[in-house]
Amino acid sequence: MNAYKSMQKGFTLIELMIVVAIIGILAAIAMPLYQDYVARAQATEGLKATSGLQADIAVDTASAGHAAATDTTLANAKALVGKYFAAEGVSVDAESGEISVKFSSGALNGQTLKINPTVETTGQISKWTCSGLTNAAHIPSGCRE
Repeated sequence: MNAYKSMQKGFTLIELMIVVAIIGILAAIAMPLYQDYVARAQATEGLKATSGLQADIAVDTASAGHAAATDTTLANAKALVGKYFAAEGVSVDAESGEISVKFSSGALNGQTLKINPTVETTGQISKWTCSGLTNAAHIPSGCRE
């Protein structure tokens, strides 16, 4: 056998450095997108956890003819607990029907999601819109303005 015909096995240092650089670039692009996705999912929990309150406020508003929330609705709000918001982290404004969800953990820790009803002249709620988060991209798509 000829010693000059042996084949090289493995990767060179340059090839390994290129692979590491490519992985670093992909991670730099993916991480902010993933963090936005996580924050939006946590905000969606606040929106979905208050869907029963939204129904209660709709009934209260229809009865009053304007945006309103009864004492029962206000008490129900304080009883809500979620993975990312604590007990008494949800409140309802009795005059406007606005729901506030104060996040106590996760990516939105310390921020408050505000869910506002749009009341028509008939006294019916036509839609709910969300606001209040630092980054508008974190607001759930179901209630963006």
